[in-house]
Amino acid sequence: MPNNTQADVESGMVTPQKPKKAGMDGSISCEDVSPAKTAPLSPQTITIDVNERSRSRGVLGMSRVKSMMIVGTGLFLAGGLAYFVLEWFEIPGLEAQIDRLEGEVDRLAAENNRYELLNDELNTTVGELKGINIALNDTANRLQETSQELGFKVADLKQQNQIFEEQNGKLSKTVDDLVLVSNFLNETSEGLDDSLEQITAFLADQIASNQAILLGTLENTYRQRKDGWNCDYNSVFGGRTYTQDYNVEIPATDFRSIMDYVSNRVLDELCFDRNDFTVFLGLPEYTPLTSNRLNAAMTIYTERALDWYFPEANENGLTHNDWSTVAFDCENLEATQKYSFSS
Repeated sequence: MPNNTQADVESGMVTPQKPKKAGMDGSISCEDVSPAKTAPLSPQTITIDVNERSRSRGVLGMSRVKSMMIVGTGLFLAGGLAYFVLEWFEIPGLEAQIDRLEGEVDRLAAENNRYELLNDELNTTVGELKGINIALNDTANRLQETSQELGFKVADLKQQNQIFEEQNGKLSKTVDDLVLVSNFLNETSEGLDDSLEQITAFLADQIASNQAILLGTLENTYRQRKDGWNCDYNSVFGGRTYTQDYNVEIPATDFRSIMDYVSNRVLDELCFDRNDFTVFLGLPEYTPLTSNRLNAAMTIYTERALDWYFPEANENGLTHNDWSTVAFDCENLEATQKYSFSS
């Protein structure tokens, strides 16, 4: 049987032992008695100090707080040393260069602001020049239209001058005829009583002829005035939409100006009544009023009025005697003799 070790005994694990045989005399020796049977075994308690194993240790066996204080002090000293080293090795003139660069930045910022102001001024000037250019173009267009209208007027004046030359030639012939009459009277003064009727008839024919010439000249003048009423219409009302497009309605705010223009150009010169023409413009075919309708109304109204002033044969109107009585001046006509659409 194996012997029990001390460790087995301490842990309570004892191997049973066979009993010794008795001697010849039946006695058992004390040396052969098993200790396990003679004395009970009590287990021993083993204690392990866990706190001793888990206790933290710092650098070189010091506590953690002391270690952190030492490390912080070292870092502070290292930072201070680095600061003094940097101050010691600072680049000479660096602050002066920084100040100079800051000054350059400020100067460039000021220049940039100045250029922005100049750019704004240039943009404003460009806008003003565009407006002036547009105004000049409008003025050039109006001047061109005025030049064309003046060309038409010159042509009309040349035509009228030609008519006057023809009338002057006729008047010169009449003067020559009167000279012949005077010579005839001088030669036949002795037989004046006998030829008085012939002379009277001759003079009456001459007077009638002169009246016809004057009346024809007056009619031509009136028709020239009527036909050229709108020569400078576009110039006077330039820039308005209704002069750029003759189908655009003339606003009510411009109606008085239009009537003033028409009166000065035609109505007053030909002794037409302004209120009567205003009533004529109120007809349905002329409303709403446009430049085209104004032109049509002026043409029809003046043609009717001139037909009244200078009627053809078998037409109603004024006669040679009516014009002769008022010295061929329409302002001397009676109110009932003047043309009126509404009467």
